[in-house]
Amino acid sequence: MKRILAALLLSSFVLLLVASNKDRYNDLGVRIMCSCGCNQPLLQCNHVGCQSSDGMIRKLKAAVTEYPKDDDVLNWFRENYGTTIVIAPSTHCFEGTIWWVPPALCFIVLVLVVMLIRKWRMRAALAPVTSSEPKLEALRARARQETEL
Repeated sequence: MKRILAALLLSSFVLLLVASNKDRYNDLGVRIMCSCGCNQPLLQCNHVGCQSSDGMIRKLKAAVTEYPKDDDVLNWFRENYGTTIVIAPSTHCFEGTIWWVPPALCFIVLVLVVMLIRKWRMRAALAPVTSSEPKLEALRARARQETEL
């Protein structure tokens, strides 16, 4: 009875590990670009007889079993195939600027626009309404009279 229970636990652990590696493999295979020049994810390369994808898929399977972290697998592909082989940029070092610069620029532009609108409103509130040109005042009076305001 103990042997059956131990065998069940061991087999469930192995199945869980295989399922975990399969999920990691599928996730990482979509985050890596095929090196044949098709600009498609590795697992979605649809070239018939693509010579690049077969070797890369074998290396991906080996890397998934060898490295426990996804970042380690992606870094291995960056080192061996170049930084552009990974579709999503890294969040570390210089590539990390891709993640924080656009939101920072949007925030800065938003602040500048709000400041500009405030400045315009303050200038309009402080500006005198009276006009020094009598011709313009006559036209305004005529417009008020015709629109009955």
